[in-house]
Amino acid sequence: MSFIIRQIAKRADGGDIIRTRTIETPELTIGRGTDCDIQLADLGIMLRHARLIQLPGLMVAVEATGGIPLEIDGKFVNRADLRVADRPQINMASHRLSLEPGDAPGSVNVTAERVIAASDSADASAETEIFSLRGALPSKRILAWGLAALVLLLGLALPLFGLVGSKSPLPPAMVADAARPASNQTLTPARTRLQPVLDVTAPGPQTAAGPDVIWTSGRISDAHAGIANECSACHVKAFQATPDSGCASCHVPAALPDHAAPARMAKGMLVKTGMGADIRHAFGLNEGRCADCHKEHEGPNGALMVRSSFCTDCHTGLSSRLADTGLANVESWEKHPQFSPNLVVRASDTQPKFQRVSLDTKPSEASGLVYPHELHMSRTNAVANMALKQGLPAKDGALGCNYCHTPDSDKVRFKPIEMEKNCGACHDLGFARDGGVLRTLPHGKPAQVAGIVRDFYLSQALSPRANVQRIAFERRAPGRMAEAEAQSLRITSVAEARTRAGAAIDAIFSENGVCADCHVIGRTASANPAERWQVAPVTLADHYLARGRFPHGRHDSYNGKTGDQACIACHTGVTRSKLATDVLLPKVSQCGDCHGSSDVKTNVAATCDTCHGFHGSGDGSAPATAAPASVTIAGRKLPRGHQPAVASGASAAAGGSGWQGPTAALAPTRAGPTG
Repeated sequence: MSFIIRQIAKRADGGDIIRTRTIETPELTIGRGTDCDIQLADLGIMLRHARLIQLPGLMVAVEATGGIPLEIDGKFVNRADLRVADRPQINMASHRLSLEPGDAPGSVNVTAERVIAASDSADASAETEIFSLRGALPSKRILAWGLAALVLLLGLALPLFGLVGSKSPLPPAMVADAARPASNQTLTPARTRLQPVLDVTAPGPQTAAGPDVIWTSGRISDAHAGIANECSACHVKAFQATPDSGCASCHVPAALPDHAAPARMAKGMLVKTGMGADIRHAFGLNEGRCADCHKEHEGPNGALMVRSSFCTDCHTGLSSRLADTGLANVESWEKHPQFSPNLVVRASDTQPKFQRVSLDTKPSEASGLVYPHELHMSRTNAVANMALKQGLPAKDGALGCNYCHTPDSDKVRFKPIEMEKNCGACHDLGFARDGGVLRTLPHGKPAQVAGIVRDFYLSQALSPRANVQRIAFERRAPGRMAEAEAQSLRITSVAEARTRAGAAIDAIFSENGVCADCHVIGRTASANPAERWQVAPVTLADHYLARGRFPHGRHDSYNGKTGDQACIACHTGVTRSKLATDVLLPKVSQCGDCHGSSDVKTNVAATCDTCHGFHGSGDGSAPATAAPASVTIAGRKLPRGHQPAVASGASAAAGGSGWQGPTAALAPTRAGPTG
């Protein structure tokens, strides 16, 4: 048993569209619902309006399932049995169903077509119109133009009107702070990157009273909080990107110098290409702008949070664009080159020589000092015993690292090491007792030492005094200056005074003398004791990693270790170091134990600006052996070219004002005193 369904629809030009399909079923459903076998689009028809059931003898039963009677031959009935051979017709609202025998045996043809015009709510389009507001509102075109005008008024005209003549002066405190060099700007130790922070009070949140608030793309950084409501301070021209001149109005070049010479920056920069780059260039968003790295409106730290990609974009393959650069190519933190500290390769009073040497080469340093860390950090030897007796800061019986390495006020680096402060407690320079007065030799002034010793012995020959006792000048255990010779010092002639003065000078400056405890001593061919010895000049590097920064105060603990143990955890091998020439800096791999890029799981994620500055850091084209702006010699920081008080030489001729140091070659660095 089957039904052959023919649905007839009208074209716009009046023609018919006939769709035919066959359903092998004894029963058909008719209605407006999409699940009906015959769907009629008319609101006058129920979702389930009627059904047709084939009966034996080519009969069909029709039933009204939706509760609305069906019109058959002018009569309204709820159910009827129809003979198909009579070709009956069933009217439902605007549609008519015609039945007739099909071509196949036992089949019934059902033709559905619209015979009268649908009511206002008859078809689907009319149904939409019922719930439409078209009649109550203006047309879509009018609404579109009206909304466009409203957007222009609120988003453009009113903000522009509010900005006319509204520019106020920048906060003087912020401008003054930005104009100071970065090293003198206000710093907060709590910040991870030691970046300058403006010492100004942040204004309250911007309210709707400011018409330009609609243009704000995000919160301004804390560094620029003082100008949060002064858009024109940075955006010099309307509808243009912030130019570098807008930044330089506060951040003058004297405070934040260029990263490198502008010509070299332009040559070494990786210029982006492509459609996206062309669009950026058309709007003035060129590479190398201040705002290209310092992104504003990205939160409280936005302007200071510089992504590593801004650095690696240029420093990847930099040597191919700048052939004379002294900088290594850096693609990422994981591929960071080995540290190359600035080491003293030739100590000098006036022109010390520095050279950057990779730690991979196991470099050595020639500072002119003799200092075995192993000896001074022992828990059991005489140094440990002396530290205990003197009440010096010690832990676990060993002299503490912070006794010599004292952090500066910012806890970034360390104060210069001074002989009197850091060494004098054990390495005294006493040479005689004159009654109740202890006579001492001045440190770092060999010419005066020779004169004092000479005058001391001559005075005893010409005008002897009682109770004058000489202290041994030969090398002795630290802190034994009180052990004077038992007998009083008696000299019978000037010749004896000169002889004994020469012997004392030899004892002071010889390879086994007091000075040799800490200094490299050289011997000349002169027969005069005053000119026989040469004390090597001392130069101490005060910043090994000149192109980086390391805040020691933020690294006072390491994997649960504190104090000396935290120091030794990074400066490995210090307790075994026997020579002052040892370079005891950690390698880059050791930093990687804690630090890594933001996409690597580490204790503290690091970017390039965590350790490196940008402004004024140079491009590496300067000679690697150039001396720094200042050097630290014998614990005193001196400007470049200054003649320090530390002299080399031995003694002066009688009546002279000082020693003239010989020019003989120095002896090699010695390991220093033994236990």
